[in-house]
Amino acid sequence: MNKRMIVDTGMLISFLMILDYRFVRNFGHEMLAILFFLLFFLLFLLHTWFNRQWYTSLARGRWNTDRKLTFLSDLLLLLSFAAVMGSGFMISHVLPTGMEKAPRLAHQVHHVAGYVMLIAMGFHLGLHWSAILPRMEKGMDLGKIPHLSLVYKLLLLLIAAGGIYFSFYYSIGSRLLLQRIPNARAIPVTLWTFTLGHLLILSLYAAAAYYVQQLFRRKRKPSRR
Repeated sequence: MNKRMIVDTGMLISFLMILDYRFVRNFGHEMLAILFFLLFFLLFLLHTWFNRQWYTSLARGRWNTDRKLTFLSDLLLLLSFAAVMGSGFMISHVLPTGMEKAPRLAHQVHHVAGYVMLIAMGFHLGLHWSAILPRMEKGMDLGKIPHLSLVYKLLLLLIAAGGIYFSFYYSIGSRLLLQRIPNARAIPVTLWTFTLGHLLILSLYAAAAYYVQQLFRRKRKPSRR
């Protein structure tokens, strides 16, 4: 479990570091993208290996709503990752792609797919959270914390408030819809606020996915009389 947490955390951090390149400019963004593509791909292979039993179980059992949601979130994550890397190769100013001028659509796909990937990572984390949390509590000995359920509820409220705030602060909806954002470059941003803000946005979607999953699970349980 510790190895899985290290790999998953590495994938998350590597993605957040290159989501916005205003701090490293285009050349730095592309160089980091190449580096982190290799790192991300390696971490993805490790992540797949650690969770290989999930892939072998796809052909077994019933495909209930829970399994469908998990499969669709994972598929969305893989497709958005492929779209980001494919379009990034097309619009590169550093790599010898053979394209003197990439079509505008490639820039739009790269822009939107990056934010779709952020949301998909949140869905992925949230739909697997029921399996991660008990192991994390055991590994970090969180059971000794008094009123742990109350602590979780307070954290959830903070995450939801922070995720909603930064979603509006960074105009995530407008970015997904390719709408013009007035004075986008004038928004005060530091590396720390950018990383924290997008981490909270991701966590907001993770929490939403987790509670939607729990809702379907409760509906599936037979009522007791």
